[in-house]
Amino acid sequence: MAVTILIVCGDKTAITAYAGLFNKKEYSVFSAQSGRQALAQAKARRFDAIVVDVSGSRINCKNVCHRIKSETSAPMLAITAPNAKLDAALAFAAVVPKPVSGKKLAARVKAAIENKPPRLFKIGALALDLEKRKLTRGSKTFSLTPKEFVLLRFFVSKAGQIVTRKTLMKEIWETEYLGDTRTLDVHIRWLREKIEDKPSEPARLQTVRGQGYRFTI
Repeated sequence: MAVTILIVCGDKTAITAYAGLFNKKEYSVFSAQSGRQALAQAKARRFDAIVVDVSGSRINCKNVCHRIKSETSAPMLAITAPNAKLDAALAFAAVVPKPVSGKKLAARVKAAIENKPPRLFKIGALALDLEKRKLTRGSKTFSLTPKEFVLLRFFVSKAGQIVTRKTLMKEIWETEYLGDTRTLDVHIRWLREKIEDKPSEPARLQTVRGQGYRFTI
C-alpha cells in the first residue's frame, strides 16, 4: 500500500518539485497551497505524514500546524531554509534543511512514520486517542473539540510546569490580548469536566493563584 503524504507549501512550483522527489509507486502525494486547503485535506483523508515548507512567508506556519495537529496524529516534517530556527512548540517529527534531495526527504519521512507514537496515548489514568480526539477516563469516553484537544496536548507537553494565561492565549488562541479571557475560562472548565474525577476540586489541572495553571500527570 502506498504511503500517503500531504505537502503544504505556498509555492505551486515548489510543490511540483517536492512531489517529483517521491517514487510514485511507493507514495501517493497530495498538496495544499494554503492553510485552508491543508486543513480541508487533513479532515478529508488519513495521511501517513505531512510535509510543510516553512521557509516562505505565504503560509502562517504556526497557525496552520496547530490546526492540522488538531485533526490528525500524522507526523509532521518541516522543510526549512538553511540554519533556520523553528518554534519548539510546533514539535516537528523531523526538520529537513534546503537544498532537499529526494533520497534525504524520503528517508526522513520513512523514519518519522516508523517512529510515530501509538495512536492511544496514556496520560496517567487517562487515555487519549490521537486520531479520533477521544479521551477515556475510567469507564467514560469523551469527544474533545479541536480546541480542547490542542489545549490538552499543550498542557501535557508542559506537565509539571506553571503555564500562564498569557502563554495559553498566545499559543492556543494566537493573541496577546488579555482584556477578555472568558473563552479561556470556559475551555478550562470544559476540559476539567472531562479529565477530572471531581471538576470542582481539580487534581490534574490545577490553578496556581496569580500565575496560571499546572498540569499533573
